Amino acid sequence: MLRLVLFLLFSVLLFGCRNEDPFPKPKSFLRVELPSHEYKMFSDSCNYTFEVSTLAKVLNKPDTPQELCFKNIVYPKYKASLYCTYVALDSNLFQYTEYSRKLAYEHTVKASGIEEVLYENKGKGIYGTSFEIRGDVACNYLFYLTDSSSNYFAGSLYFESAPNYDSLQPVLDYVVEDLEHMINTFEWK
Repeated sequence: MLRLVLFLLFSVLLFGCRNEDPFPKPKSFLRVELPSHEYKMFSDSCNYTFEVSTLAKVLNKPDTPQELCFKNIVYPKYKASLYCTYVALDSNLFQYTEYSRKLAYEHTVKASGIEEVLYENKGKGIYGTSFEIRGDVACNYLFYLTDSSSNYFAGSLYFESAPNYDSLQPVLDYVVEDLEHMINTFEWK
């Protein structure tokens, strides 16, 4: 009996201590639960109105006079910010639209693709372009809107995190849907 116990103990020690190389587990990301989209109307003394997500806060850009109508639309929960600029045009529309286009295409070095979408609502006098930039880039979405004569409004979306397109994708899609709703409800006063 003692021999059997010693044999089993020796077998466990011999075969139970195999020298396998450890390997790290792959990186994983937490699943993000996204609520259904809800919107509220935004309007102040500026020359425009639009519907914005109830999850977002519309703030005046720091260190900028309120009459310039520069806004930051912040999603605190997702650490995302849309930096918005308003300009009263003086026959310089081409300069501003080309600046937006240049800003979008500066990301081509790291971007895996850029999709341009044209917006046109003749009834409201709103024309514009959005740029959805795929890949590990600083700005994944930007747009501009204009009435083509006296008003120009632009926005650029940034996340306060390292650009990792795959991990940002669910939140990015959610926020872009909100921004497209904002664009579709945008009106000049």
